[in-house]
Amino acid sequence: MTEPLHTAQLAVTMTAVSNTRLVSALSTLVSEFCRGLVSDPSVVSRFHMAAQELAENLVKYSVGRDVKLDATLTGTRERAELRLRATNRSTRAQLDQVERCLAALIKAQDPEAHYDRLIREAAPREHGSGLGLARLRAEGELNVDYSIEGDQLTISVHASVEPRKGFPHVDR
Repeated sequence: MTEPLHTAQLAVTMTAVSNTRLVSALSTLVSEFCRGLVSDPSVVSRFHMAAQELAENLVKYSVGRDVKLDATLTGTRERAELRLRATNRSTRAQLDQVERCLAALIKAQDPEAHYDRLIREAAPREHGSGLGLARLRAEGELNVDYSIEGDQLTISVHASVEPRKGFPHVDR
């Protein structure tokens, strides 16, 4: 019998986030949240990397005042999922570009080969390479999803994880 897992959630909503110092603070906050939920340091490291990348994108590409970053752990003890999601508003041109990049990333049969190709193609570019998100899938071994509704973009990364023993009653 599968024991249901209590859902854990961290949600941060910010207004007027143009401060790049917040990127480090957000990624550290997500990392500490994950550390309390899973005992595997590799998972914590992968989600720290994801939080860093998603927070950087929130700072660089948001045109609206409100941005959101949230992390959730759901499922059962035997089958849990950790998900990190970033939501912001963007211009139509940026949405079109990110949609092309994300669609190709999700469709790629070999995430590492896709990432390597993007590295070669990105060398002459100054911005918008899509490398960070591709790195999350290739090196971070995270699943990537996205949705676009009007001018709002939501990017999420997720992975199956083993919850820390004793969750939700974890002292450290």
